Amino acid sequence: MSQPIDAGAMLGGRYQVTELVLTSADGDQVLSGIDQVLNRPVSILVGSTANASQLATSAREIATGERYAAVQVLDLGISEGNTYLVTNLAEPADLLDLVVQVDAPYVEPFYTDTLGTEIFGVTRSKEPARYEDDAEYYEDQRTQEEQRPSMLDRLPEISLNEKLNSIKGRFGRGKQTPPSVPPVLPAASVGSSTEQAPAVSASSPSAPAPAASSPTPAPRETPAATQATPTTPPAPTAPPVGQPAPKVTRMETTDHTEEPVVTSAAALAAAQKSRGINVDESGQRVASSFPVAAQSYSEPLQEDYEDEDEDEEAGEGRKKTTRLLVGALLCAVLVLAVVFAFNALGGRAPEPVASDSPTQSAPDTSGGSEPASESPSAAPVEPVVADLSRMVPGNQDLNAETDSTLSKAIDGNPASLYRSYSYTSPQFGGLASNMVLIAELEEVSDVTEIQLEGLNGTGGSFEIRVGETDDLSDAKMVSSGSFTGPTVSVPVSGENGAAAKGQYVFLNVTELPRRASGGNASRPYGLQIGEFRVS
Repeated sequence: MSQPIDAGAMLGGRYQVTELVLTSADGDQVLSGIDQVLNRPVSILVGSTANASQLATSAREIATGERYAAVQVLDLGISEGNTYLVTNLAEPADLLDLVVQVDAPYVEPFYTDTLGTEIFGVTRSKEPARYEDDAEYYEDQRTQEEQRPSMLDRLPEISLNEKLNSIKGRFGRGKQTPPSVPPVLPAASVGSSTEQAPAVSASSPSAPAPAASSPTPAPRETPAATQATPTTPPAPTAPPVGQPAPKVTRMETTDHTEEPVVTSAAALAAAQKSRGINVDESGQRVASSFPVAAQSYSEPLQEDYEDEDEDEEAGEGRKKTTRLLVGALLCAVLVLAVVFAFNALGGRAPEPVASDSPTQSAPDTSGGSEPASESPSAAPVEPVVADLSRMVPGNQDLNAETDSTLSKAIDGNPASLYRSYSYTSPQFGGLASNMVLIAELEEVSDVTEIQLEGLNGTGGSFEIRVGETDDLSDAKMVSSGSFTGPTVSVPVSGENGAAAKGQYVFLNVTELPRRASGGNASRPYGLQIGEFRVS
């Protein structure tokens, strides 16, 4: 890292450094200076030890046109072991780009090899890793890619019709027609009404064999509970010789696809009795066969519903009446509150009544003069400067050698001067942002004006703050101005135009003035004060 170069130093016997602009992390310094031969401002880049070679290379490339840059190379040299480049006035970023190598090869950080050594015990190889089965691995991948379509073709086809038929069959199992059974036939239409035909069974010895064309097996004898299921009657056969034909009642149907349904009242009654249910001759259940809760159930009368409706209407009417009464009561309370508020707050005071008695109109002066004599107006306190000090935020050592002359600015003699250092720029040469002169008063006083004498400068800027402590952040800014002229008077006022109260007065110099005469041409900015008066 190169040694820092102070303001006023000469490089190459020609270029005078006037200001340090910035210093990079690598130690490169960007300076501003003056070409003493041509009397013009220039920018100077002093490279660090590590970047000196790159700085010289970049300067030569720009001078020969091989490299484009936003700066103009004026001179290149070495002074006291430091390589410096002189250009026209340029931005610091453009100058620092010259010490950066263009298209530099990538160098892997050292810690990657170190980490590999710590983990694996050896330095990481720079060659790509190779395996013995690489060819087999990639061949398997290629084969899988080629066989992928054929695998998709071998997937089983799904038929939508088969799936629908399967679903229909699954849900239709519970609705299949049970095997046909011989119906329980009603009483014969001829003869007694209570006469019934016996159930025909295939196992009966008197029953004839079924026809050869009917493959349906003979159904088992079924109790009367299944007599409601429609079945197909067996084909009529001739009775055996010597036996009379049974009397049966057959229901005629015109549609051969539908089966006859037993509708006889006697057959229904027999079926109900076979299941243990008490029925009468017409097939209706008797009252004793119903549950106890059903026996005592009766339909509600229409009158009961009408009574309930009337009760609901009466209740709604009472609710409406209650709401109206509550609303009227609230309105009355609101009106009374408004009247009371008007009388208590908004009403006009009664006009005074004239009186003939002279004693009532005479003012009472016995006690009126006491408060006026007890609270007289406080007299303003005249400020008296007791001491003057200096503060530079961030760089207190700047101008420290001149602190011994601060008392000359408050000794009452405008001929004795306080002077600061001179700088190349009004911002203290980039070494500080501001400088504060602190005038300490003997006590808390009323400050109305600040007067600066013997300035001998133009421009610059300052602000006046007044506070009760010596902390600048707690003080209030009351005025501001510039240093133009030999004498500057600044009026000071606090809140509502009154005098500012405090024990400390701060002259915060944010920008230095240019000295009118007697200054250094290369460093023309500085502060000079003959007398700092506070009144």
